[in-house]
Amino acid sequence: MLSHVEVTARVEVTPAAHFVWSNRLEYSHDCFVCRRVGRTVALHHGAAHGLCHSSRRQLEWQDELDELGKHPAPIRITGFDTAGDGLTQVLRCRLSFWWSPFTDLKRPDERASELSASPWARLHYRVGCHTCRDAGQDDWFGEQKSLQSNMVWPVTSSCARCGAELVTADGPPEINLV
Repeated sequence: MLSHVEVTARVEVTPAAHFVWSNRLEYSHDCFVCRRVGRTVALHHGAAHGLCHSSRRQLEWQDELDELGKHPAPIRITGFDTAGDGLTQVLRCRLSFWWSPFTDLKRPDERASELSASPWARLHYRVGCHTCRDAGQDDWFGEQKSLQSNMVWPVTSSCARCGAELVTADGPPEINLV
């Protein structure tokens, strides 16, 4: 059956921040292709499918896995919306996937579900510091960072060069079956 999950994240940015959400994320998914529960699936907006990080040890029927245990998964980002009012930046992603019930191949007591009891997502972003940019620093636009469901909240991101506070997230991304 075709199912949909919506992942929503909110962050507060300071006037010193130049903030941009990335178009990629990771999501914990019960993958019926490899029949494993709670697999990390890498997703990019615009890609035709996700990439399931199944396991390094193949089972005899898993011919489609590469040497790292990855395989295409029938899940993709079908909606990607960013919005902000200057101080609050919001990312909303809709994930669409084919799903069917199964039992985990390595842990027979675990059954798959459309949305796990403790869903997990990692969202990526970049943030730059206007203070450093205005001071003429070439590397003012920082490295890519991420927020994920299992972090200790709140999470604050500061400029590595000058220490200015740039971004604060008060809670984990919301993950809902829609």
